[in-house]
Amino acid sequence: MMDFYEVIKKRRSYRIFKREMPTREQITRIINSARLAPTWANMQGMHYVVVQDPDIVKLVWDAIGQYNKFADAPMYIVGCIAEKGSGTNINGMKYYSVDFGICFEHIILAATAEGLGTCWIGYFNENEIKKALQIPEEFRVLGLTPLGYPAKTRGEVEDRRSLEEIMHFEKF
Repeated sequence: MMDFYEVIKKRRSYRIFKREMPTREQITRIINSARLAPTWANMQGMHYVVVQDPDIVKLVWDAIGQYNKFADAPMYIVGCIAEKGSGTNINGMKYYSVDFGICFEHIILAATAEGLGTCWIGYFNENEIKKALQIPEEFRVLGLTPLGYPAKTRGEVEDRRSLEEIMHFEKF
């Protein structure tokens, strides 16, 4: 297993995958990492649909609709949460999307630690995904990711703004 900071450095978005399926143990560890993520008042409103059946994988890929991107992905993890699965903050902001983000980032980082590739996808037809996976109406699909072995690995992320540009002490 990689050190946490090594995972952060290695985390990249992949769009082309080998056909090899991750193991059940890897998938279980990845989903378990999301299960352990903190959520609003520990409400734990997240659900995860692991899609491995080739026919259903194709339906998910069709709902993404991004040409040939992800065409070889052996599987997907689809995250969903109901608005009532979380709380509302003092400013009236519904927090379910924040809970989703925290939990889904745990999935992305855990997959990286397992040597697997992901790509957090936010552009897709939610209604098609919900229909294909029989997700109840009250749930929102806020993101999904292919999961597999990258066809070609990439180095560490280097094209980021400097720390000095984004970090502020005491005041902006």
